[in-house]
Amino acid sequence: MKKYNFSKVLSVIATPAIISCALMLFTSCEDTLDMPSYTKDDVEFAFANENNADMFIQGIYRGLTSEEYYRQANSGEMTTMAAEDNFEGNKHYISNYAYDPIPPYVFGSIYAECYKKIEACNIAIYRLGKFEQTDKVKALSAEASALRAFLYSTLIRLYGDVPFITQPLEILDITDPDVIYPKRYDRDKIYDYIIDDMVAKMEDLPWYSECGYTERINRNSACGLLARICLYAGGYSLRWNLETNDPSTLHMGQREDQARIREIYTIADNALTSVINKGENALIQAQGGMSGFQFLFYNFVQRNFGAVAQEMMWSNARYGSNVGNTYLGVYVGTCGGSQYAVYGQRRALQAKLPSYYVSFDPKDTRRDVTICNYNPRSLGTSTEDEVADAGVTYSSLCGGKYRIPWQVEPDAASQRNVNIPYLRYSDILLMYAETQNYLHNGPTGEAIAALQQVRQRAGIGDMAVPGGYEAFQYALLQERKWELSDEFLLRTDLVRMNLLDSEVKKQQEAMKAFSKREGEYSGIATYRLYKFTKDENKYGTTFLALEYIDITDPAEVAIVAVSNPNASAGKEAYLKALQEIAASHGKDATATWYPCNMFLAWDNTWNKNARIAGGFRQGAENNQILIGNTIAQKPTGFAENGNEYPDWISGPLGLYFGYKYNQTELSPFANQAAGHPLVDNPRLTQLPGYPGYTGVQ
Repeated sequence: MKKYNFSKVLSVIATPAIISCALMLFTSCEDTLDMPSYTKDDVEFAFANENNADMFIQGIYRGLTSEEYYRQANSGEMTTMAAEDNFEGNKHYISNYAYDPIPPYVFGSIYAECYKKIEACNIAIYRLGKFEQTDKVKALSAEASALRAFLYSTLIRLYGDVPFITQPLEILDITDPDVIYPKRYDRDKIYDYIIDDMVAKMEDLPWYSECGYTERINRNSACGLLARICLYAGGYSLRWNLETNDPSTLHMGQREDQARIREIYTIADNALTSVINKGENALIQAQGGMSGFQFLFYNFVQRNFGAVAQEMMWSNARYGSNVGNTYLGVYVGTCGGSQYAVYGQRRALQAKLPSYYVSFDPKDTRRDVTICNYNPRSLGTSTEDEVADAGVTYSSLCGGKYRIPWQVEPDAASQRNVNIPYLRYSDILLMYAETQNYLHNGPTGEAIAALQQVRQRAGIGDMAVPGGYEAFQYALLQERKWELSDEFLLRTDLVRMNLLDSEVKKQQEAMKAFSKREGEYSGIATYRLYKFTKDENKYGTTFLALEYIDITDPAEVAIVAVSNPNASAGKEAYLKALQEIAASHGKDATATWYPCNMFLAWDNTWNKNARIAGGFRQGAENNQILIGNTIAQKPTGFAENGNEYPDWISGPLGLYFGYKYNQTELSPFANQAAGHPLVDNPRLTQLPGYPGYTGVQ
């Protein structure tokens, strides 16, 4: 069997091996991270007929997204922060823009994984071009082009100008230096190529009504993907002179051709308009006793995809006990971890900024879906014992869209069967509002109506809509933060909208003010009463959020803020007094209520005693929350931290401590060992200003 031994070439462009697990359909296959060289016979078999080619295309989706996409890249975007076990040597640095070419302080695996898949797309497009051009063949080629566009846009969003290959290695001259050692290529030219390629093939893709799937790209989702790529292509990014690689040329800017920018926005606007006018997609509305937003994400993690297909337009299939499964439902969806519950003891590695939590309008139904205010805790010492949901503090708020209690029974503790969402109809509406705002230098009636659809579903349709281009653009950013957190877009959205610099500074100051309860946060309650609530302790529960009362009245604060809520003397009277406070707020006076100092750490002795008084068991486990301790085991309050800011808020390793304007808007390339771009490719230049920068070679 003749081999195409392109391992060396691919280790330069990506890492050894390609073809992904598409060939698993035909030959024995190893893990996608360590594939063997493919053979000509493999490829010939894969493209022996239309059905085999279809299976090959489906194989490209397997492992399409690296873990970095939803772990490292889902932080640092003004809503979510890394919550690892320590500050040093982990994702805390990337979360706070402290890049270094040496892993783990850099996006490392996305580069290699994307190029593996790009090669598979190139093979598919080339081979399909040799087929008789039936409708199915043209649809498969268009699908491969859309996947390739998605991969290149992912690379550009994180690294800027990257090597650009559009033909499979089997037809290239591997002795050519531009093949074996490709240089960075002008990102604007890459964008133009993939945009024009998608536009040319768009009509070859079936609409959702014609194919019925959302785990593959259809015409609806391809239009949305095209529009998203256009917004990046026409937006801002960190740029520099590729010829000189001079650090002094680093700057945030758009492409110079303003006419092309307008053309790109028009392409996006037309693509979005086609989806809207087609009428096959819509926002999920309230049903089954849930808000529309809860119904959407509850059914999504329950894998009831048909129930949410009209809004969840494209997601990456992740199911079963194989390498195609994902840690998404662990890192992002643990709702603060769990202790001895049936859900298993899993550590959350991301947390939510408290300033983000309080930014929601009280009526906004998205807050308690996006952010979990509880974590399940056993009242005994095993999964069979009764479980209750314990209220969290401001430094232990976690993501809730993919929360573990909503999920189906997992194959294993780390395999949670949660698909990776790529595109929702709400994003179609928000992008459309953005293109209309740009093309008309201010919000049109259609732009306002699109924004209002999103707001009305969330219950905040009465919120004022600003006029003027910049004010409306900023309103769209805020809406994207409320709507799309934990959907892996916001970090780079901030860059393309040229708002990262101002948002970093704003959030740094906001968290300092929050910590001191100053300015707009002066009315934030220190104490909260949580209602003691049993958990069903089973997968598929629809429970959303703990009922609570924020205590701001000085007389009520004096009652709540005793030195030891669990003191045996007077505890009964204390709990009775809390019930009376609940009654005065119109809450259930027969329930048990327990206090929480929201500005202390969750494991603070006062909060531990408060939980025990409310009904949680005494013991070491009562004081352990399964969130990385860089955040959860720290206070939020300035006063509670000895009249200084907690280290995760301000200081040498505080919020966004590594951010540098005109540098950290992009990630450098990794350069430590074999398999890293700068080690394998001597012609590939580093992002100027980083260790390993050597200028043009």
